[in-house]
Amino acid sequence: MLKQLSVQLWSVREDVEKDFFGILEKLAQIGYTGVEFAGYGNISSKDMKNKLNELNLNAVSSHVGLDNLQRNLDKEIEYVLDIGAKYIVCPWAEIDSVESALVHADIFNKIGERCKAAGLVFAYHNHAHEFKMDRGQYPLEVLFDNTDQEYVKQQPDVYWIAYAGIDVNEYMRKNISRCPTIHLKQIENHETKRNVDAGDGIIDFKYLIDLAPDADFIYEQEEFVGARFDSLEKSFNFIMNK
Repeated sequence: MLKQLSVQLWSVREDVEKDFFGILEKLAQIGYTGVEFAGYGNISSKDMKNKLNELNLNAVSSHVGLDNLQRNLDKEIEYVLDIGAKYIVCPWAEIDSVESALVHADIFNKIGERCKAAGLVFAYHNHAHEFKMDRGQYPLEVLFDNTDQEYVKQQPDVYWIAYAGIDVNEYMRKNISRCPTIHLKQIENHETKRNVDAGDGIIDFKYLIDLAPDADFIYEQEEFVGARFDSLEKSFNFIMNK
């Protein structure tokens, strides 16, 4: 059973644009113990850290776009360190061929080395396009085969793994040693491929939690049938009772 669960703020991206701190308060009230950022709403790191402390929320991680990672890495590292997070994660890159995987492997090795030197962990967060077979290989596997595991970790998004038609349990068993942080995101089934509440799909979250008891788990949801925060609370309770 999990003792703590973080939430990716991309799940509430429209809401945080209107009231960042108010949304953090709602998430803390639900019971989430940490957040993964997807932008900071032009809030200073000092003010952000103060609010997190007030709410007893941990800054676990931050999704930072590849352009910012290449152009403003020192600034991004400084902010992440200021708020006390552990991970900087690239949330998307155009890795859809062997060639593009090799190009990004070189980029990620350099970013990851600088992150590690600063005391942070750098990771890449997958979608489904990295599983488009090219020359008999998945570009995502080519990427990780050609990056230094000391510098580049993986943040697997299990929804997108399932979306791509990959067996989630088998994939995670094979790659778990490189996954210090994991995105829990639910898929309804292989036909609809809808993103649904945590308890309404086919991915076995309990299996993943048992497989990686020391990982930092982060919940994300992008599609909602009813009220967004009702779903986030329902999913939180479902996962924490696994």
